[in-house]
Amino acid sequence: MGISENEHVSHGKAEKPEREILCLSYIVRHTMHGTVSVSIKQPLRLKSLAFFALSVPVLFSQTKTPEWCRALPRPEYKDLQRVPMSDPWFEVYKVAPAVFAIYEPHQSEEVISYLIVGDKRAALFDTGMGISDLKKVTSELTQLPIVVLNSHTHNDHVGNNWRFDTIYAMDTDFTRENARGSREDAQAEIGPGQVCGKLPKGFDPKTYSTRPWKITAYTHDGDRIDLGGRSLEVIATPGHAPDAISLFERASGLLFTGDTYYPAPIWLYRPETDLEAYAASIRRLAALAPQVKVVLGAHNIPVAPPSVLPRLVTAFQTVRAGKASATPASAGRVIYKVDDISFLMRSPESKH
Repeated sequence: MGISENEHVSHGKAEKPEREILCLSYIVRHTMHGTVSVSIKQPLRLKSLAFFALSVPVLFSQTKTPEWCRALPRPEYKDLQRVPMSDPWFEVYKVAPAVFAIYEPHQSEEVISYLIVGDKRAALFDTGMGISDLKKVTSELTQLPIVVLNSHTHNDHVGNNWRFDTIYAMDTDFTRENARGSREDAQAEIGPGQVCGKLPKGFDPKTYSTRPWKITAYTHDGDRIDLGGRSLEVIATPGHAPDAISLFERASGLLFTGDTYYPAPIWLYRPETDLEAYAASIRRLAALAPQVKVVLGAHNIPVAPPSVLPRLVTAFQTVRAGKASATPASAGRVIYKVDDISFLMRSPESKH
């Protein structure tokens, strides 16, 4: 996902404090898709202060198509088998036998959740934004009982957790705090420029929030989730977030990486980010590369080759060794880009 030197990046993983002016937020957030090359030094100008007087419903009508939206659909999806769904908010693709990528292309995160169906039950890896009813989607794909596991508990991955009865979570304070829900984070996801097209029928932007959800049981590194005829291994991959996990189905070579890897600037600047832990996590995943057939990340594009795993390690090592140049991004952050892999991190000055 190429990013020009003048592009600035953000990705809506739970924090959107930089909302100095509405149009500036639009520029900052959407260049993470690699489709906008507008500098933060050249913000869009509001023609009239009356813009701020627009009502919430008008703001959410999204009459002007965001630039990131113009680049959709991503060409990689042409090679995937699409599964028709009744809810147009979602697009579903069969990425492996009985494995479905549930994609939300109409919101700037372009978040992807995964339904992995066994003989006796199914696992749902993340539940998306919570803007539309993901449980309805899963009911069209399987009638089996579903256990939810989250790649981590930033708001864009737990939005529909509350709709499900069985949720396995990591045993961390970070997880328990996020299970309480939030309004501010959710509201930022539907601000100006964040939605491509219309919001779902019946959706009320005024009341949109990440609803609280209940943890059914705790899961731990090395646990195996038996779905009947297939088994998923839980791999703790902290770094991006304290409770980050990946799922690995060794029999099929499917590795679900959440936000530890996805094909866009990877967020590594938040207060809960642990760079040492992230380095250890990606080394651990890279060691699995000979056994991996497909890497399935949580944003933008659902499939990547296993060769990306060792390259991810090399790229991050290059950054930490000071051998990668930094491109200024927003509010004390920079982008480090090594070949086709990039990281959004705190600028060296902001660390002091």
